[in-house]
Amino acid sequence: MATITGEIAVMLSVLGCARGDDRILEAIVLVGPRMEIEEFDFDCSTYYTFKPTGTDLLFENDVLTMAMVRTQPDNQDKTYGLYPRPAALIDGLSPTATGPEVSTFLGNPECVGPNWDRYEVNNCYLHSSSIRRQIESLGSLRFLSQLGVKSDGE
Repeated sequence: MATITGEIAVMLSVLGCARGDDRILEAIVLVGPRMEIEEFDFDCSTYYTFKPTGTDLLFENDVLTMAMVRTQPDNQDKTYGLYPRPAALIDGLSPTATGPEVSTFLGNPECVGPNWDRYEVNNCYLHSSSIRRQIESLGSLRFLSQLGVKSDGE
């Protein structure tokens, strides 16, 4: 499993925190302050959406389970902007890296799809989408076995 540093590592570090936990502010300060909140009762999910900075935070049952960062225009929703500091997302990895370059940097993907790769990094999953050959978005997900709420001592 790879260990990464950079702004996406900050987002990875707060996955598993309960909504309202002050540690989540470490991620919000990177993408805020303009935020919309969407709540869905049918699946107990809440999205914190930061459209100007191309970022979503997903809470399921009040636990932060995913962060999605767009580094290229989103053709499915043109209201999203782009992450303002793509070079700072993963220290040492170019924001225009191709899929093979990401694999060289992070190691073999844990799972591969038609336009995405999923890597194990920092005890989480890092999902890299690359439809036009370079990184378009990064999603960070907590390992399913780790979706408990973090205690204050962690």
